[in-house]
Amino acid sequence: MPNAQVFKVHRLKNGLTLLGEEMESVSSAAFAILVPVGAATDPSAQEGAANLMSEMFNKGAGPWNSQQLSEEFENIGVSRSHAAGIEVSIFSGAMLGENLPRALEIYSTVMLEPHFPEDALDSVKQLALQDLAALEDEPASKVMSELARVFYPEPFGRSQLGTDSGIKTVTIDSLRQYYIQRFLPGHSLIAVAGKFDWDAVKHVVETRFGEWSGEQPLLEVGAFPQENKTHHLQRETSQVQIALAYPSVSFDHHDYYKAKVAVSLLSGGMAGRLFIEVREKRGLVYRISASHSSARKRAAIFVSAGTTPQHAEETLKVALAELQRVGEGITAEELARAKADLKSRLIMQSELSSVRASALVNDWWNLNRVRTIEEIKQGIDAVSAEDIAGYSGDWPASPVVLATLGPQKLELGQ
Repeated sequence: MPNAQVFKVHRLKNGLTLLGEEMESVSSAAFAILVPVGAATDPSAQEGAANLMSEMFNKGAGPWNSQQLSEEFENIGVSRSHAAGIEVSIFSGAMLGENLPRALEIYSTVMLEPHFPEDALDSVKQLALQDLAALEDEPASKVMSELARVFYPEPFGRSQLGTDSGIKTVTIDSLRQYYIQRFLPGHSLIAVAGKFDWDAVKHVVETRFGEWSGEQPLLEVGAFPQENKTHHLQRETSQVQIALAYPSVSFDHHDYYKAKVAVSLLSGGMAGRLFIEVREKRGLVYRISASHSSARKRAAIFVSAGTTPQHAEETLKVALAELQRVGEGITAEELARAKADLKSRLIMQSELSSVRASALVNDWWNLNRVRTIEEIKQGIDAVSAEDIAGYSGDWPASPVVLATLGPQKLELGQ
């Protein structure tokens, strides 16, 4: 990775933005395409439609049926994926740099000329329903899905998987109409990273995506919970799944790096405070972790733990105490470890063209600009123990939304 990162930006008249970062040390290239279509934009009573649409893009486009489309990508060695998230859908791919223009040409056909064959919808729906059912066999994932549902303001708490009734309600006509109304270039992004010819990429994007038209306003983010809330899923299991969340700062906030370092103090591997206090010292859990989740105009700290019914109340009590005292007693060694953990993961990931392409669209979507690796490193390095103390005072672990799954319900203390 060169020391000086140079980003290129080209805006099309239709509202689509093209981003690029050349990486001299690699022979590969990658792209990431973001379109503002996801679970949060699904039509009412058709939750899961964006997820179905994502899979239907594989069923043929332009002159190709599904098998021929796969062969087109295989012929140029593209490793690809696309999936619908909460607010956006991401199409991504990686290949040799020389094949990037052709890959973008094929993807323009996939995105702008999809077949959406009616005879393929039933099988796609069945797979989606199976994924939804499988969630019931994954209690740790199930409780986090429920936590997001009750924590985030509607429609941002929806699951990407949708609902049983929502999936079943989708028809081929409603899916095609959803595509026409929401799958638009306004606010959409295409990012490329690695070894590529910028002029060639820009030409492909202009000629193949330039006639795409339309725009929908971005969704407004509503208010987060203003008081503690509990939610329980009764299950006669031998374990209790505990998940909690409370508001934090998003990408564009001046305390963003303070929040990231604070969470690394809590959950940066086996030296994190939660692991030490809850598992190592007291043996209360078999797993516990915390994460800082940030998206456009919304962010939270999530904590997840798995324990036994007899240890559940104490686990919750000790975990909450650690969250509330994160700004206290920070040693120089502890702070250095937390920062090193964050930076090591950043540096290792940044060497991959696919990671950089994803980072470009992520930054632009959230900040309307791109951060350099050096900027992020400096942001992390600048955080002091006093900064974290100030952050924890401004953004305490409150109000807390608690979700539990198991044979007993837990309550939050007053």
